[in-house]
Amino acid sequence: MKKYAYILLLFLLISCIPATVAASGITVVINGEYVEFSHATFKGGRMLVPMREMFAAVGAAVVWDKTRRTAFAVVDDVRVSIPSGSYLPMVNDDPMLIDVPAVLVDNRMYIPLRFAVEALGADVVWEASTGTVFIITAADSRAVEQEGGKKDWNNGPKLDINSAELHSLAALEGISEAVAAALLAYRDTIGLYRSFDQIRTVPSVTDAVFDVLTEYIRIVYTEKGIGSWYGEKFHGRKTSSGEVYDMYLHTAAHRTLPFGTMVKVTYLKTGHSVWVRINDRGPCGITHPERIIDLSRAAAEAIGLRGIGPVVVEVIRER
Repeated sequence: MKKYAYILLLFLLISCIPATVAASGITVVINGEYVEFSHATFKGGRMLVPMREMFAAVGAAVVWDKTRRTAFAVVDDVRVSIPSGSYLPMVNDDPMLIDVPAVLVDNRMYIPLRFAVEALGADVVWEASTGTVFIITAADSRAVEQEGGKKDWNNGPKLDINSAELHSLAALEGISEAVAAALLAYRDTIGLYRSFDQIRTVPSVTDAVFDVLTEYIRIVYTEKGIGSWYGEKFHGRKTSSGEVYDMYLHTAAHRTLPFGTMVKVTYLKTGHSVWVRINDRGPCGITHPERIIDLSRAAAEAIGLRGIGPVVVEVIRER
């Protein structure tokens, strides 16, 4: 069985671990060595463990950048950077989407065990009777790549319909040249695709064709305008999505993007970028029509945005 099959097994098992286990401590056995995480906790149904203890146990060098509020770890050929509050830590310079962000509590960086295991490309087994997670790290991270490791942050390369050419679309299984031509004609007439609903309205796109397209393509486009941020005044209040706004997490408000959409925001004055998750509506279009995104305070600080400034928002949408 391949490594990722084991990882999937761990994910399923972790979701079944009772919260009472966290109170008594989680035991993790890494390459035969016992590591007791007395401070392990749960958030959003995921187990979080102290990053320094987790990576130090596998011989990684761990560094904390106080200014950027980012932890860095290096082990073998794996380089990991985890900004506090981010849903997209970096593994070997590639963003990896996680559903529970890394958090800083009492000067400890807590990371999802799910992410830590996936970053290491390890084999794992959960022993429920003793509350123990057994982890065997990969001897060589290149072996993961040879067995079909991730090629991008969204679990495999997909064709961008906004930059695709006729032959590329027509080469997809189940897509005729006539359908490909219709998709490009629509794009040339209406402009770049911004949603899968637009694709569905193309006359040649039947239900069967649409199912194929959603499997093999993604929608990538950019927006340019003014970015802003909001902080303490709204901290703890409910957002438009129903979530409670946390200014220390990497989130943002957008007028139209679906909640949960991950976007990359680059501040043109510094060249720095940050990935954020859309969970709110804004900025206010009446008073500030030129503003296209409202960042959380932590996200704004990550790119050096103070007040307002010119930004590029890159949107990558998949089904």
